[in-house]
Amino acid sequence: MSTAAGPTSGSAPSASRDAIVTGEAVHLDLRPASFATRLLSYLIDGAVMLALSIGSTVGVVALASRTGLDSGFVQAALVLASVLAFLGYPVLTELLMGGRSLGRLATGTRVVREDGGPVHARQSLLRALMAMLEIWSTTGAIALVTALVDRRSRRLGDMLAGTMVIQERMRAPRPVRERMPEELSAWAAGADVGRLPLPLLQDVRSFLPRAHALNPDSRREIARDLLQRTVPSVTPAPPPGTDPEMFLRAVLAERSRRDEEKLRAAAERERELAADVRAVPFAQ
Repeated sequence: MSTAAGPTSGSAPSASRDAIVTGEAVHLDLRPASFATRLLSYLIDGAVMLALSIGSTVGVVALASRTGLDSGFVQAALVLASVLAFLGYPVLTELLMGGRSLGRLATGTRVVREDGGPVHARQSLLRALMAMLEIWSTTGAIALVTALVDRRSRRLGDMLAGTMVIQERMRAPRPVRERMPEELSAWAAGADVGRLPLPLLQDVRSFLPRAHALNPDSRREIARDLLQRTVPSVTPAPPPGTDPEMFLRAVLAERSRRDEEKLRAAAERERELAADVRAVPFAQ
């Protein structure tokens, strides 16, 4: 088997993601939210639910003391307030906010069905009911165990409802600009690197940033494989004895530099054209 698959592994779904193929043959690459993220989200939502419950309880008691309501009505109102706080809040927010809540908005997560679709009312209700058992009744013990055991960090309510919490908002990695090796700068300045196919460039960009973390043997094998795939598209050939990684870094750095120059030139032409258009006198 060719080792070319090594560099491309960065673009494939990682072990921390779940690749799902829907009934319409649409490939979804979902990233389950981590346990720590879900815990932070639920702490925020839990604080909101407690605040709603305490606030509504104080309001009912204050109203009862002023109006002299029957104790039966007061007890019913207190139960209703608790139901609205601990069941109504999670269900309504998930349905009205597309699987989100205040806590999930803060952590950039969302509840979806296992096929990636939006949750239904019965699923949200089942999740909220199970939360009363596995989170509130047991101080989160059941949810903690199931979330740590399940590879998608799902709690029992997610498993029964057929849902999962995914991470939507991720911190974008900062782009790393490859530096031109000094010993190859003169060669790269006169080399033709414009014929490199885009998939090959993506493989090289995927390999170089993580090369230091690879097994030395695998690192050398992947670098040689990329070298063999890259050399036919680059003229002239690199100097004899050039290290494969140094060659790849030089090619990528030179290609990036030229692409940036083209983009700057195109932007400058657009600005000049816009200035010319604004300066052209139009007849009335």
